[in-house]
Amino acid sequence: MPLEIIAMEQVKMMANKLWGGRFDKAADGEMYSFLSSENVALDTALIAYDIEGSLAHVCMLAKQGIIAKKEAGEILSALAAVQKKAGEGKFSLDPALEDVHTNVEAAVTAITANGKKMHTARSRNDQVSLDTRMYMRVAINEVSAALLELQASLLELSKKDCVFPTYTHTQVAQPASLLFWCHAHHCEIERDLERLSQLYARVNECPLGSGAVAGTTWNIDRNYTAKLLGFSAPTANPMDSVGSRGELEAELLSHLYLAMAHASKIATDVILLANKRLIVLPDEYSTGSSMMPQKKNPDPFELVRGKASRMLGLYVHAAGLLKSVPSGYNLDSQESKYALLQGVKTAEQSFSILAHALPLLKFDKEEIVLELEKGYACATELADLLAKKGVPFRSAHSVAGGIVKECIAKKKFLSALSASEVSAVAGVKITDAELKEAVSVDKVARFSAAYKIPAASAHAKALEARVKALDAAHALLEKEVKALVK
Repeated sequence: MPLEIIAMEQVKMMANKLWGGRFDKAADGEMYSFLSSENVALDTALIAYDIEGSLAHVCMLAKQGIIAKKEAGEILSALAAVQKKAGEGKFSLDPALEDVHTNVEAAVTAITANGKKMHTARSRNDQVSLDTRMYMRVAINEVSAALLELQASLLELSKKDCVFPTYTHTQVAQPASLLFWCHAHHCEIERDLERLSQLYARVNECPLGSGAVAGTTWNIDRNYTAKLLGFSAPTANPMDSVGSRGELEAELLSHLYLAMAHASKIATDVILLANKRLIVLPDEYSTGSSMMPQKKNPDPFELVRGKASRMLGLYVHAAGLLKSVPSGYNLDSQESKYALLQGVKTAEQSFSILAHALPLLKFDKEEIVLELEKGYACATELADLLAKKGVPFRSAHSVAGGIVKECIAKKKFLSALSASEVSAVAGVKITDAELKEAVSVDKVARFSAAYKIPAASAHAKALEARVKALDAAHALLEKEVKALVK
C-alpha cells in the first residue's frame, strides 16, 4: 500500500477516536497498547454499569429537551439491545476503542446514528467515576454479605462450645471457651461491616454531570440522574468528583485489608491449634503431600493468610496513586481499577472459604484440657483467689508463680494440689472447694453465659435496605426508559 494511502488511513483512524479531531497522526502502536490494552480487559467488569449509566443519562437529556424524545427512544432501544447482548455474554470490548465507554457508544451508534448524541454533556472522566461507584456499591454489598456469612459460620461453630485455650505471645494464657473465641472474631467482623457501611454512604453520590473537570454549560438535571441510578445525591464539586478518582477505591481496599487481616488471624489460629492437635481439620478443606503420606495440610487457611498480604499490597498500590498529582483528572488514577477489582475478588473468595470451612472443624477436648494443664493456665485465678483472701495482689502473684515453679519441678499440675499445700505456702486458709474452682480449667459456663453471639447482625438489615434501594432505582429507570422508547 502506498505511503500516502497509509497516512490517510492513519488520519482516518484518529478521526474515529472520540478525541481524534485535533490530531493528524495516529498514536504509536506501543504507546496505544500501553494506555489501553489492560484497561479494556478490566473494563469488562464495568459494562453493565456503563450501559445503565448511559440509559439514565439519555433519559435526563430527553427530560431536559437537550435531545428530542424520539432520538432518545432510538438511543435507549439500542442501549437495551447492547445490554441484552452483554447479559448473554456476547458483547466483547474492542481494545482499539480504548475503553468500555467508547465501545458502548460505538455499538449504539452502529444501530442508530443518534448514538452520536448520547455523549452530550458528559465526559469519560465522569463516566468512569460513575461506573466505578456503581461497581463499588454492589461490591460493598456483596463483600458485606460474605462477611455476614462468615459471622453466621462463627455462630454455627460456637454451638460446639467446649473449653478452649487463649494465648498471649503464643504461650498458654488463660482458659476460656470456644464460644468466647468465636465471639471475639465476631466483634472484629462487626467493625469491618461498620466501616463498609460508612464507606457506602460516601460512594453513594452521583458524579455524572461533572464533565471533564468543570461541569457543563448544558441545562442538565443532576438530581434526576442521581435518582434514576439510586444515588443519595449528586457529588458537590466537579473538579473533586473527577480529580478524586482512586480515593474511594483506596479507602475500600484499606477496609478490605483490615477485614482480611481479621480473616488471616482466624486462619492462623486454626493452623496453630491444628498443629497442636487441638483442632481436627476437615477433609473437605485440607490437602495432602505428594511425598509424605501422613500429611494433612491446612492449605486454604494458609492461602487466606497469603492473600491478606496481597490485599495490603493492593491497598498500598491504590493509596500511592493519590500522592503528587495535581487537581483535576490524571490518568494515574486508571491504575486504581486493577487494584480495586483484584481486591474485591480476593476478599470475597477468602471470606467464603473460611465461612464454609469453620463449621466443619472438630475439637479434641482431652487434648485441650491437657494443653491448659501443661500451660498452668489457671495461675491467674489462683493468684486472684489469694488476693480475695487478703493477700496483696503483687504478693499473691509471687506466691502463685512460686507454686507454678514448684509444680514444674515436680512434674505435676495445679489441679493436683491440695488446699492444705497452698494454704501453707500462702499463709491464708483456703478450702478444697475454693481451690478446685480456681484451678479447674473448665470455664465454659462462665464464658458462655457472658459472650453470646447474636443470631443476626444489625448490619444485615442495613445491607437489605441498601439492596432494596438499588432495586427500586432499577425499577424506576426501567419505567422511564420504557416510556421514552414507546
